Amino acid sequence: MDQLPDEVILNLLQFLEAREVVAVQRLSSRYLALARDNVVWKLECFSHSRAEAQLRREQLLAAQDSRLTELRNAVSALPTPRSDDENLDSPTITDERQPDPAATERQQWQRALANWEPGYPGERIDYYEEFVQRHADINVDWIRLPKPQTNDKETLREANGVALLNFRSDLGQQHVVAPLDDGSVCIFDITSHSTLESGGGGRLLSRSKPGLLTGRDDPNESHSIMTETGAVERVSLGSSIQKGFFAVQSTLQEVDLNTLQLIASKPYPFPITALSSTSPSEPLAVGTNHTIHLHDSRDPYRPSATAELIAGPASQHATLSQPGPLALLHQPHSNSLWTAGRFTSLLKYDVRHFPRLLGTLHSGARIASLSLLPHALLSPRSATGSTLIAAAAYKGKGSLELFDLPSRSNHANPTSGKVEIYQNRQTASASKLLSAVPHGGRLVFSDGDGNLKWVERDGRTEVRRCDINDYIPQARAHDPELREPRSDIFGRQADDLNAANGTVVQKLVPVPSPSPPSSHSSDRPDVPTQPLLLWTGDGELGLLNFGGSKGGKDAFHDALEDQEEVGGEELARRDAERQFSARMRRALERSAEEVRFVRGLGMGG
Repeated sequence: MDQLPDEVILNLLQFLEAREVVAVQRLSSRYLALARDNVVWKLECFSHSRAEAQLRREQLLAAQDSRLTELRNAVSALPTPRSDDENLDSPTITDERQPDPAATERQQWQRALANWEPGYPGERIDYYEEFVQRHADINVDWIRLPKPQTNDKETLREANGVALLNFRSDLGQQHVVAPLDDGSVCIFDITSHSTLESGGGGRLLSRSKPGLLTGRDDPNESHSIMTETGAVERVSLGSSIQKGFFAVQSTLQEVDLNTLQLIASKPYPFPITALSSTSPSEPLAVGTNHTIHLHDSRDPYRPSATAELIAGPASQHATLSQPGPLALLHQPHSNSLWTAGRFTSLLKYDVRHFPRLLGTLHSGARIASLSLLPHALLSPRSATGSTLIAAAAYKGKGSLELFDLPSRSNHANPTSGKVEIYQNRQTASASKLLSAVPHGGRLVFSDGDGNLKWVERDGRTEVRRCDINDYIPQARAHDPELREPRSDIFGRQADDLNAANGTVVQKLVPVPSPSPPSSHSSDRPDVPTQPLLLWTGDGELGLLNFGGSKGGKDAFHDALEDQEEVGGEELARRDAERQFSARMRRALERSAEEVRFVRGLGMGG
């Protein structure tokens, strides 16, 4: 075998199952590199996709019994009634040539593969990683947040936002910055483990003093301040300048990430609802309930700035006709800022001549999050551009929306270029979508029922799904050191109620695979990983990973076949049961709260 050329071995690998190809990687360094060949795993991904399954069904219909084929052709050849105005003398053209079945099948297979392929020109997709993320087991590791510094056992620290930071990108280290409900700022190490490194494990690297962001010493006061607005995009990090920006009610707090000390504070006239990303080429955009601002840290704070902003000239901010911006996104290389939220249109501002409005895109839905993919999904693969991905809600149901953006904006006539729009409002979700981001060669989004669903880049073909409530940290909910269980009037534990069908993922953050240090050996590639950072509605932080086996289950399984075995009707029934259970749970909780409230009335305390 060692004498065979690489081409022969690669051809042999295409006849093996995925588990067998993985076993080949253990033979030697040469077979490890060959068994990670991108073409081999690209074909494996396609063979387990819905596109290939549809192709197989069509071929089975075509390869039916010859007698049935003759009967079908005879029925097709029967004369049909024609109207008087039709030409009865028109000849019937038949093709006497018999096509080669093998050539036809090969042509159909190549066409299906080309239509399915998620990669675009210039894009590098690791199809081994893609196969792992499509068919390996899902594991969620929850980051253990710091314990409260009080004796109140019912108090549990919650994360009030999250953002990804690369402190030492040259070493492949990845850190997470999260503000807590007590007003402190924490930095966690989530560096992925490899064959040479143990990884960060989500350990706490540093933490500021409580009340840093709120200016309050009482944790209860800080909790009320941090959770009042409920904004999702409330953290923005400047990796190059090592600064973090945190939205706390109507104040923007600037923190030095090296020392975790407060640098500056800037008030705004209304509560802050969204922050954009920031970089040396992109300024920080701040969205309030009624205005959009470009933050300049060189602008000193003036006590009369609030009054001037409300009644003065609008040269430094954009005023919104409808309240509620929830997402701000910079379009790279275009000096454009996209704004979306509770209103039904996307607004595009010119950053260089802010607040000039370049144009609008009507959606009709209320958008909760925006993300960008640097490829034009709705245009031919040779076209250049990018795609705006929006998680939205339309008439109470989830809507996944894709907007093809031109490669260059026409400032003279911003509406001259046609923007292709795709909206999946039928099969996305029965509840509103909360977050949607690109993930490898797929798209992933979360909804209000706690589901995470991966779809192909066409926005409709489902790849796999999971319910985050199956992975919530049950042990933490019953940890006597963290929380004292309480019973409601029906004798049930409150934590059991919160642990069942009550968790949703508010924000998804793809964690890119870190570039390995130069000291790593090139002939021992690590297992590629691209986990998802999760921030739930309960203030939990988690990392969703792929791979591994539990309870003797195979490391790889066909998630598509699992869904088809259950069936669409069964999945719909389970979703309906889960939604009904959640509604009943909320109704019982409200009833229990009312009973507890009125139980002590007139009793003197």
